[in-house]
Amino acid sequence: MPLSGIRVLDFTRHLPGPYCTDLLGRLGAEVIKIEPPVGDPTRYLSPFVGEHGALFAMVNGGKRSVVVDLKSVEGREFIYKLVKVCDVVVESYRPGVAKRFGIDHPTLSALNPRLISCSISGYGAAVDRSAHDLNFVALAGLLDLQRDVNGRPVLPATQIGDMGGGLFGALSIVAAVLERQTTGTGRAIDISMADATRAMMPTAEALYRGTHERPEAFMLTGALPNYDVYETADGKYLAVAPLEAHFWEAFCTAIGQPELIPLHVDEAARGEVRVTVSRAIRQRTRAVWETMFDRLDICVEPVLSIAEAHERYGDPMQKHPIGVNFPRDVGNAESLGVSLGSVAAIAGLDAGQRREVEKSAAFVPRHRLKRFLFKAQRLLRNR
Repeated sequence: MPLSGIRVLDFTRHLPGPYCTDLLGRLGAEVIKIEPPVGDPTRYLSPFVGEHGALFAMVNGGKRSVVVDLKSVEGREFIYKLVKVCDVVVESYRPGVAKRFGIDHPTLSALNPRLISCSISGYGAAVDRSAHDLNFVALAGLLDLQRDVNGRPVLPATQIGDMGGGLFGALSIVAAVLERQTTGTGRAIDISMADATRAMMPTAEALYRGTHERPEAFMLTGALPNYDVYETADGKYLAVAPLEAHFWEAFCTAIGQPELIPLHVDEAARGEVRVTVSRAIRQRTRAVWETMFDRLDICVEPVLSIAEAHERYGDPMQKHPIGVNFPRDVGNAESLGVSLGSVAAIAGLDAGQRREVEKSAAFVPRHRLKRFLFKAQRLLRNR
């Protein structure tokens, strides 16, 4: 595997950081997940798959779970020993928190100059400000581009900034691992999820740079009738994207509207074309259209629900792009803290030191745990 022999110390929780380290693990890295005494909040987020929340299970498979209280002397000393035999540290605290815990890059790199440290936060290390994914897409201008028929911004159905932050974090870490082969030293990586969101908007950004105007609707967000969604006779939808001339000609012929062929790039006729296409698509069910377009292969597909996508194509985690190209058995998510023994051995702790680490992280007052879980559930429901 490409990252075999690379050991990652993962202090992250929720989604962006765990997604980043999940990608590294899928590439063969050994990932040690350091959790607080109450664990990663997504462990308790429904729905559940076995003993774990489904989201936790999806992005934490194969990671070793170790409970460490970073506020304790024993916990920090354990981490300092462990850092000496690790290659990468990933954390997703608010700016300044890692330093207060004593796990910031200057502190850890003094113990291991080859260490690569990646921080994933809302706005980068220089801005200490609360945020969630909705805030990132709002500030990037993306939310403004996605509006319903009444002009109200529509929330994206997935977490673009969170996933982008994790993806750019993993890519930067892999680049730093390659760089270290030449320099012999590690580096600090600063990932802003807000910046990652903007970096994933090249088409919108390109249009703005060309016009310096607010794009009400541009080529790939609804301006073109041959790149849009149309309702079928049974109330379902088709994603129609025959952009190229030869696809457009075949599409117009298939729906019985050959007179639309010459209007392919006629901007003035877009409204007329859209109405005609919409009327034609409403004449048949999605299944009928799908059979026809599947045979023609002209960039027209059904709009599926997640359940339908699973039924047709299987579990997406079994077709993960990394797994397809670099196959390995990632494994399941571990129960909280079960790998302390094996990880303590890696760090060179003796039995007495291990017991001290375990003791320092074991006690969580019942009222604190209940309060934490309540806040975690409320927070994650709003993500």
